[in-house]
Amino acid sequence: MKRFLMPLRRGVLVVGMLLGAGVAVSAPRQDAINLRIAREQFNLVMTPGEVTGMDFQLTRGPGELRGRTYLGTVTLEVKDGQVKGVLGGATVNLKVAKDGDAIVAKGGFGGRPVDLKLSPNEMKVYVRDCTYRLKAQEDGRFYVGRRSCDVASTPPSEVWLPDEFMAASPEEKAAILLLAL
Repeated sequence: MKRFLMPLRRGVLVVGMLLGAGVAVSAPRQDAINLRIAREQFNLVMTPGEVTGMDFQLTRGPGELRGRTYLGTVTLEVKDGQVKGVLGGATVNLKVAKDGDAIVAKGGFGGRPVDLKLSPNEMKVYVRDCTYRLKAQEDGRFYVGRRSCDVASTPPSEVWLPDEFMAASPEEKAAILLLAL
């Protein structure tokens, strides 16, 4: 009798572990920038000293961001109203301004043109030949919408921003968001 119950116990254990892992994966981390883009999901854990995730290691220092991302080596100088430096061997020259309660950034980022508007109501970003038009679902933290480079069957993109991101300077917010997307 024991011989027949052992596979049943193992099966129940495996199903329980899979269900538990599914719940853990679907719940957004509260300390991370959570991104769901084009059927992919990833988290960038943000602390006062760094932003880390898969293929994403960035150190946050006073007036600078340094590290590596999937785009290459990052060395950025963050000053009032501008972000300058190098991303993967290409120049970064970004102008950042506040327009009411919105952050507006324009310029070159990694040798390509970018345009960003982040407000409590919407996030509109043009980066790497793709335009994100996301509407706020939760007080300027959770944004959902479409990308111009997705096909119709692709689920909407989602971006969730943690407290640490909200506390960062406008220049740092713009640079980190453009690197993440």
